[in-house]
Amino acid sequence: MDGETRASFERARTMPIRVIQIGEGIFLRGFVDWLVHHLNESGTFQGRIAVVNPRPSGAHHIHQFQEQDGLYTVLVRGLQDGRPVENMELVTSVARALDSTREWAQILRFARDPLVEIAVSNTTELGVRYEAMPRPTADAPPGTYPAKLTQYLHERYLALGWQETGRMIVVPCELIDDNGQQLRSIVERHAADWRLGGDFMRWLHERVEFCDTLVDRIVTPYAGDPPLPYEDALAVTVEPYYLFAIRGSERLKALWPFEDVGLCVQYADDIRDFRLQKLRALNGTHTALANLGLMAGLETVLGVMGHPTLSRFVHQLVQDEIVPATESRVTRPERLRDFARNVLERFQNPYLEHNLRSIATNAISKARIRLVPTLLDAVERFGDAKRLTAAIAAVCLAYRPGMEHAAEPDPAGPRLKGLWQDDVEASARAILSDTELWSTDLTQVPGVLDGWTRFVDLVLRVGPVQAVASL
Repeated sequence: MDGETRASFERARTMPIRVIQIGEGIFLRGFVDWLVHHLNESGTFQGRIAVVNPRPSGAHHIHQFQEQDGLYTVLVRGLQDGRPVENMELVTSVARALDSTREWAQILRFARDPLVEIAVSNTTELGVRYEAMPRPTADAPPGTYPAKLTQYLHERYLALGWQETGRMIVVPCELIDDNGQQLRSIVERHAADWRLGGDFMRWLHERVEFCDTLVDRIVTPYAGDPPLPYEDALAVTVEPYYLFAIRGSERLKALWPFEDVGLCVQYADDIRDFRLQKLRALNGTHTALANLGLMAGLETVLGVMGHPTLSRFVHQLVQDEIVPATESRVTRPERLRDFARNVLERFQNPYLEHNLRSIATNAISKARIRLVPTLLDAVERFGDAKRLTAAIAAVCLAYRPGMEHAAEPDPAGPRLKGLWQDDVEASARAILSDTELWSTDLTQVPGVLDGWTRFVDLVLRVGPVQAVASL
């Protein structure tokens, strides 16, 4: 540890814990923990984080945090404005790590501390769910994250009550729509189940903010290149790009003034634009390229972007169809265009190998959510969406009998597979008219039936690359 880094660590050690974090995985290490580290370095927040595992399976990460005094490395690596970026940082924002299974009583002590007024979480999309369970005791944590949070907040209510210092801000980072409000509703349901009382329910409503958020950054385990001069079991690699959009909360903005120190965190009254641009330009493009890439024998997003024909397809899909079709849905089209340009640059990051098979999992449901609405907007606005149509066709082809090598698990897979027939046009009518798959009858959308049939026929006759080249 060099002199500057040691000085940073020594400064951090004097700071109190002000954040409880439920989630010990790599994303928060490369995102919120990294951001709080930079806030502290700027001299603004001056608070550290206590990390808690939401599930027993995360106990090994807690042990690693404890072994490393909360310190770990973040390698920022990729392209920024077309130029390579590589920056190694030692993050000092994590003060403690506690195992929720063995140290629950200790964790509840933070609930009684007025300084710990922010709760952050990332427990995956499956973590924010309601599961009925009996009221827990102080020494045994409930099984789910929302139930743990309910008990934690009730402990704070009992200790601090309606004092101003008893306020709490909950900042979930799970990738679900309206994540803060969904979490609030589950907490309130547990509170009702456990008969925690009307005054507690009013306190939840008036003293606890649940912020809706949208997070965006690719974070991967550190792969060992370049070698570190020390052992670090928690090191992560991140792309230079990141976005943290937080709905409302003037109180959180005062505590976490990210924007004031040049960090890309945006507080807004409405984050639906951020959500839509990510859903369509990033997630939708991922879904569009994944099955095409797999059919072409490629393995990663970077491989697709290095392929002349498929890369051209991706650029045209984003610039000529997805962005124009979405512009009327957002309040600031220029922000959407900037985001889309960033997406294309991020896909070309030579240091992050994003696996196509992981993207292609649940491809049918992803296409229904990420591609079909954009297709409908594009056809309504321009009368044509041949690349979006081809992307949906590629998803369907992955479940055609004899082509399953390109398919990844999807609950709707057997249904789609059963709709394929020997005749391509008959298959098109059967598949595209299935409203259970697409939530609409796509045969009624002008140009889609013909475009789908033509593209599939070309793929079967000349292969996916030549079919894409014809678009």
